[in-house]
Amino acid sequence: RLEDLRALAALRATRNGSLEGERMAFLFWSLNFLGLSNAVSPSSLWKEAQSLATTLAPGWRYERGELSTLYRKLCAYVNGETVEFNGRQYPGLYTPRNQTLIELFKITPDEQRHLKTIISKEEARRRDAERKRSQRREAGAVPRAEYEATAQHRREVARALRESGLSQRAIAEQLGISQPRVSKLLSD
Repeated sequence: RLEDLRALAALRATRNGSLEGERMAFLFWSLNFLGLSNAVSPSSLWKEAQSLATTLAPGWRYERGELSTLYRKLCAYVNGETVEFNGRQYPGLYTPRNQTLIELFKITPDEQRHLKTIISKEEARRRDAERKRSQRREAGAVPRAEYEATAQHRREVARALRESGLSQRAIAEQLGISQPRVSKLLSD
């Protein structure tokens, strides 16, 4: 998710020229995910925050108070404290759902195509369908129109060969298909 936030920030900065109005959200959530991955500790939070702030918007200075809640939550997380919610235990840091991040950052479907993990269910389904299409093509499947054209051609060839007096077995050998398949082609 951290890498997705970085990619999204770069995409928007390139498109809009800056992250004006979004900088703090990007900084906050990036630091949160760094904390969850144990890549930042309470003692290094402020230095990491300044480094990220400079990356997001050169010259931008944030107020430490804006990150004080995150700092307290990071301290609790490092100490192994958890939060109970709906009868379940969660880490002290924020663990939002993808949909929450999509709504918070107003991530468009086009932007989601550039991300790896912060994607909607629709984008996940689209990617799954594309992955399955690719797997079918690699396994030798052809597009429907091409398949139907090939089937029609085989049907015509099988009928022509049958009219020339060949047996179904001979037609099958010539077309490289099974004899029952030839029978089906001739009866269609």
